[in-house]
Amino acid sequence: MSFETVLYEVKENIARITMNRPEKRNALNHALLRDLDAAFEQAENDAEAKVVILTGSGKAFSAGYDLLGSPYISVPEGYDQWTVGNALKTLRGISARYLRIFNLSKPTIAQIHGYCVAAGCYLQMCCDIAIAAEDAILGHPATRSGGVTSMPLWVTYLGLRKAKELLYTGRLITGKEAERIGLVNKAVPADKLAEEVWKMAKDIAEVPADGMMIAKESLNTHALMMNMDAVFAYHRQLNALGRIGRGRGESRLNLDQLRTRTRSQQPQG
Repeated sequence: MSFETVLYEVKENIARITMNRPEKRNALNHALLRDLDAAFEQAENDAEAKVVILTGSGKAFSAGYDLLGSPYISVPEGYDQWTVGNALKTLRGISARYLRIFNLSKPTIAQIHGYCVAAGCYLQMCCDIAIAAEDAILGHPATRSGGVTSMPLWVTYLGLRKAKELLYTGRLITGKEAERIGLVNKAVPADKLAEEVWKMAKDIAEVPADGMMIAKESLNTHALMMNMDAVFAYHRQLNALGRIGRGRGESRLNLDQLRTRTRSQQPQG
């Protein structure tokens, strides 16, 4: 199967899904999200693939939702503003996408370089393992506009205080600091990133597929027993309710402000 905005390949039992909008820093628009859904479904059903790597082409992993048009940003088609009904429906769909990646039966590894911010950072959080270049840039600058993030895993990975620090300030951090605080598993020099991710994927691919599937199922079920589904539902509901009454002209963050804010921050670590 071919895709408009995603590259899909399998080599040595490892599937690689590459977001392919390099000129837009792999910003997540409608087309890219549809292709990601289809690519992960293909990987799920691909008998040759035992491990899945998610990465981005060009200079960035992903700059997050496309502010010029995406399911998260745009008022749903056929409406002039956000309502309780269309907001809850939209956020249920967005949350379901996160959980489909999180619950893929095969191990997933995020290979992170350049900008990995906002929903781009969400995608790597949905993967089982994340390996970043030391100079990658991660965080969620859009939270400075206020409101509730639709992604609950910040607290899960970072703990409450560090999650509050990053989300209250919108501060961007390097891959090196992201490793230190637990936002990614490992940070390596940029020129060693692909090699390190491939080595990790090969190590995992050597485990019998059925045994790996059972292992992942048990760990994710443990997360469910700790109310993982409930925290996803709670965050998406509050995020949805924060949109009510906003019209098309107010349906997205001010693009120029967000770009200025992102450029002005100096990653630390």
